[in-house]
Amino acid sequence: MRCDAADAELVADGLRIAGAEGVAIEPAILLDDDADFAYTERTDVPWTVRGTAPAPFDAAARRALRRRLISLPLRVPLGRMRVIEVHPEQWSEAWKRFFGVLHLGQHTVVRPTWEQYRAKPHEIVIDLDPGTAFGTGQHETTRLCLEALEDVITPGCTVLDVGTGSGILAIAAAKHGAKRVRAIDVDASTVAVVRKNAERNGVEARITASTGTLGEAWPWPRTSPVECADVVVANISSTAVRAMLPEIVAAVKPGGAAVLSGFLAVDADAMVRAARRVGLRAVTRHDGLEWSCVVGRHVG
Repeated sequence: MRCDAADAELVADGLRIAGAEGVAIEPAILLDDDADFAYTERTDVPWTVRGTAPAPFDAAARRALRRRLISLPLRVPLGRMRVIEVHPEQWSEAWKRFFGVLHLGQHTVVRPTWEQYRAKPHEIVIDLDPGTAFGTGQHETTRLCLEALEDVITPGCTVLDVGTGSGILAIAAAKHGAKRVRAIDVDASTVAVVRKNAERNGVEARITASTGTLGEAWPWPRTSPVECADVVVANISSTAVRAMLPEIVAAVKPGGAAVLSGFLAVDADAMVRAARRVGLRAVTRHDGLEWSCVVGRHVG
């Protein structure tokens, strides 16, 4: 139900006293486009309070709950109380209904492991089970990076995937002809996902995955993160891309390419300017509906 922001706690307590379970307050928010995951709670518009009640929750029980809530010392009268019947479901499996076969770029197909698909002769198929890691191909940033990789990967090149997530970009690079791919992520739990997905796609011999990132957290002490790959792809948050941009460009061999994403299209021009300042040339932006990808060359 909707209520005034100042009444949200009172309404939530009223629901709990009435026997509701899993009570949650959902504030109205205003996203901050200049910072990742930052927002401001708005108090000038109604908030939402939700709770669950065991079935049967008949008309008489609904009227009794409504009477209890409107008797509270509220600043603003309550909005309409909506009741929705929810059926038990295995959510760990139900989400798969929304992840089907995806056709990206000219040649790339992402196939969930539970779907059947017969590939056409020109297609590169990535079999994927993302687990808990980011990267299914459904998000615009992943799609834009996959399309960009089709243009910059050349047979026998080396690739560094920064913030690899599920490993989808590393696997795509290997399947498009890269001879060696390093995949790194600060989340240690994703490394096992990357290795399993690489094995599932038959490219485990060409992909090395490890926990870490550029700079002091570089995971391979016998090698340097400087000029370490022909192509460096970084599909991470906009704040992380901006902060790491000098290190990302430094990791690209002269003549190689950097593929950057994780930022909104409204920020793409600023990212293009930043990329040029740290040495990328022939910089281009590729926009989706809301998100963008920037590609540039390191002339050395």
